[in-house]
Amino acid sequence: MKLGKVTSRATDGHGRWYGDACGAAFGMELLGERWAGLVLRELMLGARRFTDLRFALPGISARVLTERLNGLEAAGLVQRDEEERLYGLTPWGQAAEPVLLAMCRWALMSPDRDMALAISPVALMLSLRALIVAEKAAEMDMTCAIIIAREGFSLQLRGGQLTVQRGGAGGDFTLTAPNTAPLKRFIYGKAPLATLPDVALGGDAYTAMMFARCFALPDTI
Repeated sequence: MKLGKVTSRATDGHGRWYGDACGAAFGMELLGERWAGLVLRELMLGARRFTDLRFALPGISARVLTERLNGLEAAGLVQRDEEERLYGLTPWGQAAEPVLLAMCRWALMSPDRDMALAISPVALMLSLRALIVAEKAAEMDMTCAIIIAREGFSLQLRGGQLTVQRGGAGGDFTLTAPNTAPLKRFIYGKAPLATLPDVALGGDAYTAMMFARCFALPDTI
C-alpha cells in the first residue's frame, strides 16, 4: 500500500497543525479550532443560514463564525450554496456524526459535567441519538414532534434506532417548549410533564413518558 500526503492544502491561518501522521491528530487539526466542532454539530441535521448559526451559537462572534465556516469549507467538510445562502455539510462532513456522538457519550462520563448549562435544539436532538438506551428502545415503534422556539424536529423511534429530521410533523405526541431547558429535565432528569409548565404536550402522554425513558446519561467515572 502506497502512503501519500494526506493533504496539500496550505496551512496559512490555521494554528493547530501537529506534524503527526496519527489519524486522531489529523482529526484535531480539522476540528481543533475553537467553535469548529460546534459549527459542524449545528449543520448535522441540515443546511443552515449564517444568521441561524449565530442564533444557535450565541457565544460566537460574526467574525469567528466566518473564519470557522471558511476553514471547514477549505478542509472539505462544509459546502456553501451561494444562491440559497446556505451552509451545509459535504458527505465527509456528515460522516463525522458518529465521532461527535461518541465524544458526547465519553465526555458526559466526567464527574464535572454540568447539565444545567445551555444546549441548542440541534445539540439536544443529537444527544438523543448519542444517549439512547438500546434495551429500552428496542420495543418502541413511535413517531413524535419536538418544537423548540422556532425550530421543529420529527423523530422516529423504531427497533432501537432513532432518526431525527427537521420539521415538526405530528405523530403519537408533540412536545413544545420555549427552549431546551425543560426538555432536558423531562428526558434526562425524568421530571413528570405535570411539573414542567413550560412544556406543552399534544397527544399521548403515556407514549411521551415511555419515549423519555429510552434515554439516559452515562454513569460518571
